Amino acid sequence: MKFITTSLKENIRGVSKNCAICLWFIGIFLLTSSITRFALVFNNFGEISDSIYMVPLILIVGIVFDLFISLYLTFPLVLVLLFYPAKWKSFFLVRWITSIAGFIFVFGSLYLGVAEIIFFDEFSSRFNYVAVDYLIYPHEVFINIWDTYPVLTILIVTGILSLIIMWFVRKQLDKSVLLYPKLFRTRFLITLTYAVLIVCLTYILGIDFAKISNNRILNEIGLNGVYSFFYSGLTNELDYNQYYLQRDKSSSFGLLRKLLDDSHSSFINDDKQSIARKVTSNYKEHRYNIVLVLEESFGSNFIGTLHPDGPNLTPRFDSLIQTSLLFSNIYATGNRTVRGLEASLASFPPIPGRSIVKRPGSENVFSLSSILKGLDYNTVFLYGGLSYFDNFGHFASTNSFDRIIDELDFKNPVFKTIWGVSDEDLFSHALLVFDTLAAQEKPFFATMITVSNHSPYTYPKGRIPFDPEQRRRENAVRYADYAIGKFINDAKSHSYFDSTLFIFQADHGARVYGSEEIPLRSYEIPILFYNSTLTDTGIQNNTLGSQMDLAPTILDFLGIEYNSMFFGRSLLSTSKNAARVLMSHNRDVSLLKHDTLVVLNIQGGEDIWYKDSTGKFIPVENIHTSPLVDEAVAYYMTAYDMFIHKQLHPLKENRDMR
Repeated sequence: MKFITTSLKENIRGVSKNCAICLWFIGIFLLTSSITRFALVFNNFGEISDSIYMVPLILIVGIVFDLFISLYLTFPLVLVLLFYPAKWKSFFLVRWITSIAGFIFVFGSLYLGVAEIIFFDEFSSRFNYVAVDYLIYPHEVFINIWDTYPVLTILIVTGILSLIIMWFVRKQLDKSVLLYPKLFRTRFLITLTYAVLIVCLTYILGIDFAKISNNRILNEIGLNGVYSFFYSGLTNELDYNQYYLQRDKSSSFGLLRKLLDDSHSSFINDDKQSIARKVTSNYKEHRYNIVLVLEESFGSNFIGTLHPDGPNLTPRFDSLIQTSLLFSNIYATGNRTVRGLEASLASFPPIPGRSIVKRPGSENVFSLSSILKGLDYNTVFLYGGLSYFDNFGHFASTNSFDRIIDELDFKNPVFKTIWGVSDEDLFSHALLVFDTLAAQEKPFFATMITVSNHSPYTYPKGRIPFDPEQRRRENAVRYADYAIGKFINDAKSHSYFDSTLFIFQADHGARVYGSEEIPLRSYEIPILFYNSTLTDTGIQNNTLGSQMDLAPTILDFLGIEYNSMFFGRSLLSTSKNAARVLMSHNRDVSLLKHDTLVVLNIQGGEDIWYKDSTGKFIPVENIHTSPLVDEAVAYYMTAYDMFIHKQLHPLKENRDMR
């Protein structure tokens, strides 16, 4: 036994000596990643306090992910050393190159930790699809980050710390280069071991390895940001059938038809895998002009009427509520604008991964704009930023919008940020466009997306009694509210005002918060229908719904009979029993119905949560007995199937309903 122990120690000592340079880089990454994880635990202590006893376990899980990524990050070094002539190791230049590489690695590890902490503060998540998508638009994103955070200070401090660390370890790093084995056979064995470890861990270690508790934030802390980033990138266009829970296709379509069937609709054919149905309305037909405004990050938590105990940042919006139809129990389908756009216009579920707005095949899908186009509406899409962002322009132009207006069409705007022109610029220009459309004596449909209520939270001076240099989210919300009030007041002087239905809906909530697997509070948004002749006292509709229900609700409100392939339902005629919400968050998709939340997660998993008497969602153990799991699969699996098989085109019966 003593011989075995001594031999083992000698082998470990030999490996440590031969692989010293690799272990040095691995150690730096493990140290900085662990410090980052401790910082995340500290910053999010309030959200994980009920699961604090699991922190030691999550730290161990985190080290496993960190070690896995460190092997990937140092593998290029191992490959270089494999073919590195041993006689060069003593060269002065080589040691300098090693020191520079060490500085870059230390600097990158430290800066990455700071970036993760900042990202986590906004999204309560490791780097995810948002981070992946943002890299596609470096101009907007990097300047936004530069304007929002003290990037220069962070860079300088990180650089100084990296230099200090390198000063103290430079001799050990030089020595570790000299200690690397001279024999090619030994170096090859090290490289092979590295490769085998990486391959094995790639197949063994999955994203669900970090899912050790019912606390979403704690699970996210256990992940590694680099791992999460690349995982999100590789699964950005997820194949539902490969990663998520499935049921028999025919049974799922049959169940979906039952879920969509109601007293206001009837299926128009006998195809058991079709959801095409004729939809009627109990309302008198009105060909209102429709102005749909997707307000950036305008979550319900800001609205005084909906949250009187909150900051009450929206006095003008609250004033409009007094003479409007307010839908007060609404959820966003995701936390990106593209999710709000696909749900609002196409009434389509948020299938896992990338929104259909950004996927190939998003052209000519069944949409609100295609139906209104068939009703002889003029259609226009207005965006405060550049329309190439998130594929907005292409999606609009290939889905029945006659004209696309973006930042380039605004001459001498009052104010601009990196994201585009201010809300008041967008609204003022829109009124002029509407004048032109109204002169054609045809109704018009306009969709607008605002950008002001977005970091770096800047806006023109003198609009609200708060200094824009403070760059606070609350002030950006106040400015967005100011712009809404000004828009309606200015519109009153235009001929089309009384014949126009103005609809204000958030594209998504302001930020992600909460430890739930699907953080529902972050997804609460308002929908407001305003028309000067609608009501004098204000109406609140508290039917449970989402952005997916907007298009059917608009058409129901207009009193229009049409053939539908929408997955949503009118909030004006849906029974409380049939009301439901579909939402996505990171890699998970969900169904909320009554007090039950079904979550379908990657690798085919499912969870059920039930809201108790205190309003808190608690996990349900016997999940396989719930019919809601089948309902969730019916929505998401069939939606994915219809999209990839291009079965979402406008119905020919709707192409000319004049």
